[in-house]
Amino acid sequence: MLKHIGYIAGVALLGCALLTAQSVRDVNGRVFEVTSRRGIENLEVKLTPPRSSDLAIRLASTNQNGEFHFTQVKPSKYLLEVSQGPNLLYRNEIDASTADSIEIPLQKH
Repeated sequence: MLKHIGYIAGVALLGCALLTAQSVRDVNGRVFEVTSRRGIENLEVKLTPPRSSDLAIRLASTNQNGEFHFTQVKPSKYLLEVSQGPNLLYRNEIDASTADSIEIPLQKH
């Protein structure tokens, strides 16, 4: 009987692990100049969770193609901001439970 209980506990733990793995996702995006469609590198991308959550603010930088990547993001709504130094270039709310790839076109002034 003890072997049977151990098996049930193992299945329950595996189920919890799968549920946890499915509850996070990657959030990817690209920041680019609207007319040329060229990626903009060296921008700071900030993902801010709701104040009511215990989640941390996440930071990333755009690469040479303007791409950024956040791994293991918990489903929630986040504030996504793109900055160059002290200058805020973009701000929008995203839903990480549905956002797969975020395209951020910016126009030169």
